[in-house]
Parts: sequence; C-alpha cells; structure tokens
Amino acid sequence: MIEKFGTASSIFSVEGKKALITGGSKGLGRAMALCLLENGCDVFLTSRNVESCKEIAEYAVSLGRACFYKSCDVTLTEQVIEMVEQANRDMGRIDILINSAGGCILKFLPEMDDDSWDKVINMNLRSTFIVTREVCNRAMIPQHYGKIINLSSMKSVLGTALTGHSAYAASKGAVSMLTKQLACELAQYGITVSALGPTFIKTDINAKLLEDPGFRDPLVRRIPIGRIGEFKDLMGLMLLCASDASEFLTGQTYLVDGGIASRQE
Repeated sequence: MIEKFGTASSIFSVEGKKALITGGSKGLGRAMALCLLENGCDVFLTSRNVESCKEIAEYAVSLGRACFYKSCDVTLTEQVIEMVEQANRDMGRIDILINSAGGCILKFLPEMDDDSWDKVINMNLRSTFIVTREVCNRAMIPQHYGKIINLSSMKSVLGTALTGHSAYAASKGAVSMLTKQLACELAQYGITVSALGPTFIKTDINAKLLEDPGFRDPLVRRIPIGRIGEFKDLMGLMLLCASDASEFLTGQTYLVDGGIASRQE
C-alpha cells in the first residue's frame, strides 16, 4: 500500500488561519503579517502607531482577507487583556501568535542604568510572557490548538564584539529558554511553541547604517553565505512553524544566520 503524504501546498498551508502579531506594523512583524495575508490568513496587529497599520489593512482587502489592529503597550497586562479579547472577537479565534514586539537600548555595561535594563527586559521578555499567557488562557487552551512563534536572536546563543548588547542578549536568551519551557507546559493542549533567531536583518531603520562599508563589510565577512539577512529569509521557516507541518516540532529556537553559528572565527 502506498502511503500518501500530500503536496507542499497542503502540508504547509495556513489558509483560513487567524494570526495575532505583536509589533506588526513595522520591521519583521510587518513582513510576517504580509506573508501570512498572502498565504490566506486573517491577521490582528498590535502597534503603538496604528496609523502604520492602515496600509496593511488596505492590502488585506485587496487579497480578500481581513486585517484588524489595535494600539497596545504589550508590557501592560490590562492593555494586553483588552487587546486579546478584541482579537478573539474580531477573528473568532486565534490560531497563530507571533510575539514580534521588542526593542534594544545600546549601552556599554558601565553605563547601563537600571531603567534602560528594565525597559529592554520588559519589551522583549515580559511582553512575550504576558501576551502568550493571555492568548493561551483566552483562546488557544480552550480551542486545544495553537502555534506560537517567538522572536529570539542570534545573540541568544552568541555574544558579540559590538558593545552595548548586555540587556538585549540576556532578554533574548531568556525568550529562547521560555520557548522551551512553554513547549513542555503547553503540548498537552495541542499548542506548539517555536522561536526564530535571526542574525542582523536589513530593515528601514538600519538601511542607512548598512550603506557604510566600515559597518557593513565586517558583518558580511562573518556570514558564510556572504550577505546581510533579509525579511524573505525568515518567511519559509515562519510558515513551517505556523502550519500543521510543525505539529511534531516544538521548543526549538531556529537560527536564521547564514551560517554564522557554524563558523569558529
């Protein structure tokens, strides 16, 4: 008897899924929202600047999909509860959660003040914890299904000669460990938890910086593939983690690094 496994389009399908994306108006969060829309998802975006979500909402309409959005400080529990309840009402369910909201304050350790440290930990770690807890309690655990994707970093496993990343690296290392623990706790509810750990990715914010050969060239020399990462480099892995193709994959941080972790120098 021939066992059938299905085509790639069916195995990796996210058609009809409902996705909540924090930090979804810019950067990697925006890129993943657009990719999910193009692949048949409806999305709910959080952002402190909802004006930037309107273009995505118009694009969603052109695809026959829906894009909802709400301003939310994802480090504040009361705002997160209100946001998750609205997302669940607007979309009817939450199948996919992408914790993309985050940030970095670059300060060399001797100058790293308590407030700056706390802000980075709150932006990257506290927000991931609060949003995940509320989405699980209010949507994923009751429906006994969910795909959670956290945003970690190469700096969760490797230090850098660039100074000023102590809080950021610590927070992303914690996100990767939180991913492992939540995978163990939530598997019984049909929920998988994964993390993406990209290296330096070109964005609108750092595009000007990358025009400087003195900054760009040393970065590129460290990457075996020989170029800076782009948003498109994460989309296949994101779709894998968001689709049922990943039903036996959980608790891992997947490094999207062009080979950096494989290179000793």
